[in-house]
Amino acid sequence: MRIDRAKLHRIYRYWIDWLYPNICPCCGKYIDHDADFCGECKSAITPYTDEKDIEGIDKYTSYCVYDHNIDKAILTFKKTADGNSYYAFACGIAEAARKTGIAEDIDLIVPIPITRKKMKERGYNQTELIAKELRFLLNVPYANVMIKVKDTKEQKTLGRTERAENLSGAFGISDKAPDISGKRLLLIDDVCTTGSTLTEAAGVLRIGGAGKVYAISFAKTPNKKSNEEAAS
Repeated sequence: MRIDRAKLHRIYRYWIDWLYPNICPCCGKYIDHDADFCGECKSAITPYTDEKDIEGIDKYTSYCVYDHNIDKAILTFKKTADGNSYYAFACGIAEAARKTGIAEDIDLIVPIPITRKKMKERGYNQTELIAKELRFLLNVPYANVMIKVKDTKEQKTLGRTERAENLSGAFGISDKAPDISGKRLLLIDDVCTTGSTLTEAAGVLRIGGAGKVYAISFAKTPNKKSNEEAAS
Protein backbone atom coordinates (compact mmCIF):
# COMPACT_ATOMS: atom_id res chain seq x y z
CA MET A 1 0.00 0.00 0.00
CA ARG A 2 1.40 3.39 -1.01
CA ILE A 3 1.85 5.85 1.84
CA ASP A 4 0.28 9.27 1.32
CA ARG A 5 3.21 11.28 2.68
CA ALA A 6 1.49 14.61 2.04
CA LYS A 7 -1.48 13.57 4.16
CA LEU A 8 0.76 12.32 6.95
CA HIS A 9 2.63 15.61 6.85
CA ARG A 10 -0.61 17.59 7.20
CA ILE A 11 -1.52 15.49 10.22
CA TYR A 12 1.94 16.08 11.69
CA ARG A 13 1.58 19.84 11.22
CA TYR A 14 -1.83 19.74 12.89
CA TRP A 15 -0.48 18.07 16.04
CA ILE A 16 2.79 20.01 16.21
CA ASP A 17 0.73 23.21 16.11
CA TRP A 18 -0.48 22.39 19.62
CA LEU A 19 3.08 22.53 20.93
CA TYR A 20 4.50 25.20 18.65
CA PRO A 21 1.66 27.40 17.37
CA ASN A 22 2.02 28.39 13.73
CA ILE A 23 2.78 32.07 13.11
CA CYS A 24 2.96 34.35 10.10
CA PRO A 25 6.63 34.85 9.12
CA CYS A 26 5.98 38.49 8.30
CA CYS A 27 3.98 39.85 11.23
CA GLY A 28 4.05 37.09 13.87
CA LYS A 29 0.27 36.65 14.11
CA TYR A 30 -1.03 33.18 14.94
CA ILE A 31 -2.38 31.41 11.86
CA ASP A 32 -3.89 28.01 10.99
CA HIS A 33 -1.57 25.01 11.19
CA ASP A 34 -1.47 24.59 7.40
CA ALA A 35 -1.31 28.30 6.46
CA ASP A 36 1.83 29.95 5.08
CA PHE A 37 1.07 33.61 5.88
CA CYS A 38 -1.82 35.51 7.42
CA GLY A 39 -4.32 36.80 4.89
CA GLU A 40 -3.19 40.42 5.14
CA CYS A 41 0.51 39.71 4.67
CA LYS A 42 -0.08 37.18 1.89
CA SER A 43 -2.16 39.65 -0.09
CA ALA A 44 0.68 42.19 0.16
CA ILE A 45 3.29 39.84 -1.33
CA THR A 46 4.35 40.87 -4.84
CA PRO A 47 4.21 37.86 -7.22
CA TYR A 48 7.26 37.34 -9.42
CA THR A 49 6.16 37.70 -13.02
CA ASP A 50 9.41 38.61 -14.77
CA GLU A 51 11.53 36.19 -16.78
CA LYS A 52 15.23 35.68 -16.23
CA ASP A 53 17.73 33.49 -18.05
CA ILE A 54 20.42 32.14 -15.75
CA GLU A 55 23.52 30.51 -17.19
CA GLY A 56 23.52 26.75 -16.61
CA ILE A 57 19.85 26.65 -15.60
CA ASP A 58 17.32 25.07 -17.96
CA LYS A 59 14.47 27.07 -16.47
CA TYR A 60 14.31 29.55 -13.60
CA THR A 61 11.47 31.21 -11.75
CA SER A 62 10.65 32.63 -8.35
CA TYR A 63 7.57 32.83 -6.16
CA CYS A 64 7.73 36.51 -5.23
CA VAL A 65 9.68 39.74 -5.55
CA TYR A 66 12.10 40.62 -2.76
CA ASP A 67 10.69 43.92 -1.52
CA HIS A 68 9.61 45.59 1.73
CA ASN A 69 6.52 43.36 1.93
CA ILE A 70 8.57 40.20 2.43
CA ASP A 71 11.99 41.35 3.64
CA LYS A 72 11.21 40.89 7.34
CA ALA A 73 10.38 37.19 6.85
CA ILE A 74 13.54 36.61 4.80
CA LEU A 75 15.87 38.43 7.20
CA THR A 76 14.33 36.70 10.24
CA PHE A 77 14.76 33.28 8.62
CA LYS A 78 18.48 33.96 8.15
CA LYS A 79 18.78 34.52 11.90
CA THR A 80 16.53 31.82 13.33
CA ALA A 81 14.73 28.65 12.28
CA ASP A 82 11.92 29.28 14.77
CA GLY A 83 8.51 30.10 13.38
CA ASN A 84 6.95 29.16 10.07
CA SER A 85 9.36 30.53 7.45
CA TYR A 86 10.65 27.20 6.11
CA TYR A 87 7.13 25.90 5.50
CA ALA A 88 5.87 29.19 4.07
CA PHE A 89 8.82 29.46 1.71
CA ALA A 90 8.36 25.83 0.63
CA CYS A 91 4.70 26.52 -0.14
CA GLY A 92 5.71 29.45 -2.34
CA ILE A 93 8.33 27.45 -4.23
CA ALA A 94 5.87 24.56 -4.68
CA GLU A 95 3.29 26.95 -6.13
CA ALA A 96 5.85 28.37 -8.56
CA ALA A 97 6.96 24.84 -9.54
CA ARG A 98 3.40 23.80 -10.35
CA LYS A 99 2.59 27.02 -12.20
CA THR A 100 5.59 26.68 -14.52
CA GLY A 101 5.29 22.92 -15.03
CA ILE A 102 8.65 22.27 -13.36
CA ALA A 103 6.92 20.17 -10.70
CA GLU A 104 6.03 17.57 -13.34
CA ASP A 105 9.60 17.16 -14.59
CA ILE A 106 11.88 16.69 -11.56
CA ASP A 107 13.39 13.65 -9.87
CA LEU A 108 15.20 15.28 -6.95
CA ILE A 109 15.19 18.50 -4.93
CA VAL A 110 18.65 19.92 -4.20
CA PRO A 111 19.21 22.69 -1.63
CA ILE A 112 22.08 25.18 -1.85
CA PRO A 113 24.63 24.13 0.80
CA ILE A 114 26.49 26.19 3.41
CA THR A 115 29.92 25.53 4.90
CA ARG A 116 30.42 23.43 8.02
CA LYS A 117 31.61 26.57 9.78
CA LYS A 118 28.41 28.43 8.93
CA MET A 119 26.31 25.41 9.92
CA LYS A 120 28.06 25.28 13.29
CA GLU A 121 27.48 29.00 13.85
CA ARG A 122 23.87 29.12 12.68
CA GLY A 123 22.75 25.59 13.53
CA TYR A 124 20.75 25.09 10.33
CA ASN A 125 20.76 25.56 6.57
CA GLN A 126 17.62 27.44 5.57
CA THR A 127 17.45 25.94 2.07
CA GLU A 128 17.70 22.42 3.51
CA LEU A 129 14.79 23.15 5.86
CA ILE A 130 12.78 24.39 2.87
CA ALA A 131 13.69 21.24 0.92
CA LYS A 132 12.50 19.00 3.76
CA GLU A 133 9.06 20.61 3.58
CA LEU A 134 9.04 20.79 -0.21
CA ARG A 135 9.51 17.02 -0.57
CA PHE A 136 6.05 16.52 0.95
CA LEU A 137 4.38 19.32 -0.99
CA LEU A 138 5.71 18.07 -4.36
CA ASN A 139 6.05 14.39 -3.42
CA VAL A 140 9.64 14.45 -4.66
CA PRO A 141 12.66 13.38 -2.55
CA TYR A 142 15.44 15.76 -1.61
CA ALA A 143 19.14 15.15 -1.05
CA ASN A 144 22.17 17.16 0.02
CA VAL A 145 23.97 16.47 -3.23
CA MET A 146 26.46 19.31 -2.82
CA ILE A 147 28.78 20.62 -0.16
CA LYS A 148 30.21 24.12 0.16
CA VAL A 149 33.95 23.75 0.32
CA LYS A 150 35.04 27.32 0.97
CA ASP A 151 33.80 30.35 2.85
CA THR A 152 32.63 33.22 0.70
CA LYS A 153 31.82 36.86 1.28
CA GLU A 154 28.16 37.84 1.48
CA GLN A 155 26.92 38.19 -2.08
CA LYS A 156 24.84 41.27 -1.31
CA THR A 157 28.05 43.26 -0.67
CA LEU A 158 29.50 42.53 -4.10
CA GLY A 159 28.99 43.59 -7.71
CA ARG A 160 27.99 41.20 -10.50
CA THR A 161 31.54 40.30 -11.57
CA GLU A 162 32.73 40.03 -7.97
CA ARG A 163 29.84 37.70 -7.14
CA ALA A 164 30.91 35.19 -9.77
CA GLU A 165 34.56 35.35 -8.66
CA ASN A 166 33.54 35.01 -5.02
CA LEU A 167 31.67 31.75 -5.74
CA SER A 168 34.17 30.19 -8.13
CA GLY A 169 35.07 26.74 -6.80
CA ALA A 170 32.82 27.16 -3.77
CA PHE A 171 30.77 23.98 -4.31
CA GLY A 172 31.54 20.31 -4.76
CA ILE A 173 29.67 17.01 -4.93
CA SER A 174 29.23 15.32 -1.53
CA ASP A 175 30.74 11.87 -0.96
CA LYS A 176 27.31 10.88 0.37
CA ALA A 177 25.38 12.17 -2.64
CA PRO A 178 23.10 9.79 -4.54
CA ASP A 179 23.78 9.07 -8.20
CA ILE A 180 22.42 12.02 -10.18
CA SER A 181 23.40 10.75 -13.63
CA GLY A 182 20.69 11.82 -16.08
CA LYS A 183 18.45 13.04 -13.24
CA ARG A 184 16.25 16.11 -13.50
CA LEU A 185 17.12 18.30 -10.53
CA LEU A 186 15.35 21.20 -8.86
CA LEU A 187 17.87 23.56 -7.29
CA ILE A 188 16.31 25.77 -4.62
CA ASP A 189 17.40 28.89 -2.77
CA ASP A 190 15.68 31.40 -0.53
CA VAL A 191 16.76 34.53 -2.43
CA CYS A 192 18.17 35.09 -5.93
CA THR A 193 19.83 38.35 -6.96
CA THR A 194 21.99 37.97 -10.07
CA GLY A 195 21.84 34.17 -10.27
CA SER A 196 25.59 33.69 -9.69
CA THR A 197 25.03 31.17 -6.91
CA LEU A 198 22.66 29.10 -9.04
CA THR A 199 25.04 29.19 -12.02
CA GLU A 200 27.99 27.96 -9.96
CA ALA A 201 25.91 25.23 -8.33
CA ALA A 202 24.41 24.11 -11.63
CA GLY A 203 27.87 23.76 -13.14
CA VAL A 204 28.89 21.40 -10.35
CA LEU A 205 25.70 19.36 -10.74
CA ARG A 206 26.24 19.00 -14.48
CA ILE A 207 29.81 17.83 -13.92
CA GLY A 208 28.24 15.28 -11.57
CA GLY A 209 26.08 14.01 -14.44
CA ALA A 210 22.78 15.85 -13.98
CA GLY A 211 20.46 15.70 -17.00
CA LYS A 212 18.48 18.89 -16.39
CA VAL A 213 18.86 21.57 -13.74
CA TYR A 214 15.87 23.72 -12.92
CA ALA A 215 16.00 26.44 -10.27
CA ILE A 216 13.40 28.18 -8.14
CA SER A 217 13.98 30.76 -5.44
CA PHE A 218 11.40 31.93 -2.95
CA ALA A 219 12.19 35.57 -3.66
CA LYS A 220 13.95 37.41 -6.48
CA THR A 221 15.32 40.92 -6.28
CA PRO A 222 13.72 43.09 -8.98
CA ASN A 223 15.35 42.73 -12.40
CA LYS A 224 17.33 45.83 -13.37
CA LYS A 225 15.44 46.04 -16.66
CA SER A 226 12.10 46.07 -14.82
CA ASN A 227 13.24 48.96 -12.62
CA GLU A 228 14.39 50.97 -15.63
CA GLU A 229 11.10 50.38 -17.44
CA ALA A 230 9.13 51.40 -14.34
CA ALA A 231 11.13 54.63 -14.09
CA SER A 232 10.75 55.56 -17.76
